[in-house]
Amino acid sequence: MREAVARAGDEGVSRAARLRVVTAALGAVATLLALGGIASATVLDPTFSWTSDALSDLGVRPRSAPAFNWGLIVGGAVGVGYAVGLWVVGRSRDMGGGCGSLRERLVGSLRAAVLGLAMVSMAGIGAFDLTQPLHGPAAVGFYALVTLLFAVDGFARRSTRTGRITLAFVPIHLAVWTTFLSGWWPVTGLALPELPGALMLAAWVWLVGPLPALDTLATDEH
Repeated sequence: MREAVARAGDEGVSRAARLRVVTAALGAVATLLALGGIASATVLDPTFSWTSDALSDLGVRPRSAPAFNWGLIVGGAVGVGYAVGLWVVGRSRDMGGGCGSLRERLVGSLRAAVLGLAMVSMAGIGAFDLTQPLHGPAAVGFYALVTLLFAVDGFARRSTRTGRITLAFVPIHLAVWTTFLSGWWPVTGLALPELPGALMLAAWVWLVGPLPALDTLATDEH
């Protein structure tokens, strides 16, 4: 009987470990698709200017549009899977075994919901290009939801170093947009102020989020 219980426990740990790895991999792939699409699009469009264009201009130019739009669409779809995975993993205390408290479960659900909506918005930026009415709401929604994600997750994990770093992303991101909209940036396009939010989200997924892809995937390899 004890052996059966032990085996069941080992199987449960193994399933939890696999779920963590799959979830971390989804987050890694989502960021690589989105940022890779943006980087590829800038290379494909020699007329693109970081100082006078918006990133979304890449989505309406024939040479760069497929890479930019599909990178965001597919990246957003994979990102929704990442959000669902985080919600499932986050049902247990400290992203591990056992049963989390009600507060932890609520925070995990809120974090996953905000992230999922942010990923839907990111996909919407690619699905509805700059010429379509839904593009603006999708873009604004993405950056607003990413900021909210940092606030929710950072505050919940403020007792940890990575949680405090995540929380610090909130004033940094707000400062980026406040200073740009106030005319303090020596640029006319949106591309440069748009970039920090995307990079901070990637840093959250890979390094300082509740399930850092770099640590999780490296641990699995060993």
